[in-house]
Amino acid sequence: MRMTTHDLRRNVFWVAVGLILFNALPATAVPAFSRKYQTSCQTCHVIFPKLNPFGEAFRLNGYRMPAETAEQVKQQPVSLGAEAYKRMWPGMVYPSDLPSNVPFALNTKMENIYSSSQDDTGHQVVHNDFQFPQEVNLFSAGTLGQTFGFFGELTWEERPDGGSDTEIEHARLDVTSAFGPEHLVNFRIGKLAPNLYDGFQEMWLMTDNGIDTLFTFNPIGFRGGTGLAEEGGGVSLPARARSIEMYGVAAHRLFYTVGVDSPIGPGGPNGTFGANSQKDLYARIDYKIGGMGLDGDTGGVKLPPENWREKSLRIGILGYTGNGKDVNFDITDDDGNAFKMQDRRYNRYGVFGSWYFGDLNVFGVALHGTDRLQLLDDQTLVQISETTRSYDVWFAQADYVIRPPFQASVRYENLRVADATVPSIRALNANFSLLIRANIKAMLEYHRDLRNSQNYTLATVLRFAL
Repeated sequence: MRMTTHDLRRNVFWVAVGLILFNALPATAVPAFSRKYQTSCQTCHVIFPKLNPFGEAFRLNGYRMPAETAEQVKQQPVSLGAEAYKRMWPGMVYPSDLPSNVPFALNTKMENIYSSSQDDTGHQVVHNDFQFPQEVNLFSAGTLGQTFGFFGELTWEERPDGGSDTEIEHARLDVTSAFGPEHLVNFRIGKLAPNLYDGFQEMWLMTDNGIDTLFTFNPIGFRGGTGLAEEGGGVSLPARARSIEMYGVAAHRLFYTVGVDSPIGPGGPNGTFGANSQKDLYARIDYKIGGMGLDGDTGGVKLPPENWREKSLRIGILGYTGNGKDVNFDITDDDGNAFKMQDRRYNRYGVFGSWYFGDLNVFGVALHGTDRLQLLDDQTLVQISETTRSYDVWFAQADYVIRPPFQASVRYENLRVADATVPSIRALNANFSLLIRANIKAMLEYHRDLRNSQNYTLATVLRFAL
């Protein structure tokens, strides 16, 4: 077939776009699964990284299709041992398998940010910043035999000073259906995003901005927490943690998870990861009414071909608790006097809800937090006082599929901080997303601080996955 001038120009254009994007926040669509099953990203995603109901079942099933058959796997794995070895164990090593292709995927992000803020003198400061690239994420995910799976993420991020940072954001091993009925008992171990946040952590949001009021509130302060802190603050809800977790799905509709973890903190003594020897605990339980079961079961009901559509309601409760003993934070009072502070007991209790009605998905969380704060002498670390502070945060988000390539989202966040002298934080986030191709996404996103009309950002984002 002869290539016309029009075809040549079109192909050159898309090659150029690909090359530009290759040099362009993490989107956890993992094209390694598209290659394994020879299927589109839309099989599991409404718009990457947000999962549709089938994609949620695929994730909870350890990255395996619900009721998976050998015919569905187009890239057959490499066998590590004969099938007969299973019957001969422990006389022989139990067999496993490896993905036949290297199970890596690359996600890149470029962003143009127009931001407005106020400086210390009250003057408005406006910036227009080309962040080309902002982040590059290397993912690895797949299965190891019938029971084990894995997920990893290595992130490279460029700093404004021209330097860069590299971080292992996820590195975990999954054990699927370890014993008992299928889907009921599963384990995950490693550095991970806890299933405590299933459905509302940034890994599963269609928006560029995460829910900062929920995950970055700093509860440390002379009269309690006053605002947000990306790093160096106390524990609100740790977006990622070093954790051992058990989770499962019972009767197709009931989801649970329990875990023990060490939050990602400032680092501990003697080269240890944790700032103390304490471990945090968390748990969540949900129930889903209508739609596809959480394990992919349809109950014999025919679902619409538009796999993002269903009529369902998922509701749940969640909790997180921990002890910040021996983790000292530097604070000052109103006169500038220096003190140390420890968060000796932090408790978080919340409710979650998600409602699907055709093309519309409305979901949100309401969370109440308490912190038992000890004020210590800056030099001797002798306790001066102890108080319990509390805060409340909630958000509601609505995502709408206009047409499969065109989707919109709006979110409202409200945080009543612990320090009663500081007004509540209220934020609005609006997003319009366009799937240029199944693995290329453009976004226009507006984020505004509703306390001050001069504090806002308008971002144009381009993401690419291969």
